[in-house]
Amino acid sequence: MSHPGRAVAADSGTSARKAERCAGLVAAAIRVVFVVQLLIGALGDTGTGIDPLPYWAITVAVLATSLVLIVQCVTQGRATPGVWHVPDLVLGFVAVPVLFAVIPAEDFVGTWVSWAVAYAINTAIVAATWLRPVHATLHAVTLGAWVALFSLMAAPETWRATVTNCLTIPGYAAVVAIFAYYMRALAHSADTSREEAIAATRALELHRYQRTVHDATSILRMLSDDDTPEAVLPGLRLQAEREATRLRNYLDPVRLPASSPETLTVGSMLSEALTGFDDLPLELAIDLGADAPLDEPIWTALRGAVTTALHNVRIHADARQVVVHADASEETWEVVVSDDGVGFDQSTRALGFGLSSQVQRALAERGANATVHSTPGEGTSVILSGPTATGATR
Repeated sequence: MSHPGRAVAADSGTSARKAERCAGLVAAAIRVVFVVQLLIGALGDTGTGIDPLPYWAITVAVLATSLVLIVQCVTQGRATPGVWHVPDLVLGFVAVPVLFAVIPAEDFVGTWVSWAVAYAINTAIVAATWLRPVHATLHAVTLGAWVALFSLMAAPETWRATVTNCLTIPGYAAVVAIFAYYMRALAHSADTSREEAIAATRALELHRYQRTVHDATSILRMLSDDDTPEAVLPGLRLQAEREATRLRNYLDPVRLPASSPETLTVGSMLSEALTGFDDLPLELAIDLGADAPLDEPIWTALRGAVTTALHNVRIHADARQVVVHADASEETWEVVVSDDGVGFDQSTRALGFGLSSQVQRALAERGANATVHSTPGEGTSVILSGPTATGATR
């Protein structure tokens, strides 16, 4: 895993790229300011006491390194990597003794003829944009002590001002390093959250697709099977027509007018859910719960759950009797779909997608419950229960 405090060339995250570009532009801008100050100071009256050859040699070296730094940071959009890294760090230390040797002591401190101190501060700040905070701080502390050493040799009487000024080197570097680290970590976190959100959306869409096509594939498989009894085909064709309409609405959804509250009952739900299952040996016992009012989301989810349960009975149960029972009280309703088919061992066999997702999960998302009880050779019962419609009275 990449460290958030260090630029990573391979990172393709949008926020990470923005953070790196910000660090690169900050480094370039800081160096541009220093270059302008350096040119003004160096091209001014440098005095007669300066050895021009070493002075201009180190000045040109610093200007060349700074030019490469600025160009790379702007064009590449980041403060790292760059061929200027090592030269910039080295020149920050080398410039101090070179200028100390070629500039009179009275001009070494407090003038722009001696730009070594300003360059040291600048290199420490720029390094803080691409080094880890700990490394940037150690570099700045060492460089600050190095500058203080030569400044005190040049003007020992100004030691208070010298020490105070040199403390700005690690101080500024630490602040910039912490800020750069925080921005990269924040960008990394934002990109990670974005990727997780995309993955979750894809998983949700896949689950929605599976839920949408599960029953349709069962119908199509039975319609295409030559062994499907003739008596089953009319019901399958009716269900296939309903599934085709539902899938069309899924692909090109239309806003349908809301159902009348009076029709959203357990009875009306079962009337739709049982359509097309005339081939099953159904026994209905729904009078006690048929009038229970349902909120529209639960009505829709419950209809799909009952339909899925009956599809499972048709495909897997080999049942001689299927009982659909409904009951209700003032606050709750219950619908049970039971068969006397082959059943299965729940301790060794997990629920399939239909029962686990289209029944249990679909109802749980609407605040209802679904449990499945099955015993090998003794059939299966799917028990659905939940609250009656909000604010409804009976």
